[in-house]
Amino acid sequence: FWRKMIFSGGGYFRLYPYSMIKYLVENSDYCMSYFHPRDIDKEQPMENISLNRKFRSNVGINKAENKIENLLNDFKFIDIQKADNLIDWNSCSKIFMKQMF
Repeated sequence: FWRKMIFSGGGYFRLYPYSMIKYLVENSDYCMSYFHPRDIDKEQPMENISLNRKFRSNVGINKAENKIENLLNDFKFIDIQKADNLIDWNSCSKIFMKQMF
């Protein structure tokens, strides 16, 4: 369970309890979050989508806005340009993915 994991946006953010998200942010060297309007839109259209997609689009949506507010209150965030200027990209770990196609 102590492997690196996605937690700071989208379905993962909506699925995990805020206490877990807060713990993971506090114990991360760096955390980038991104939210799409549909992550909090309880009235998004759901016609003609599979049950799997419907579940993934709706899981945790009722608590998402409150989680985002908690995240903004509990942590200080900066924009991506400022983050880019602060990071020494030459000293960062790199992940290489095998070409799949």
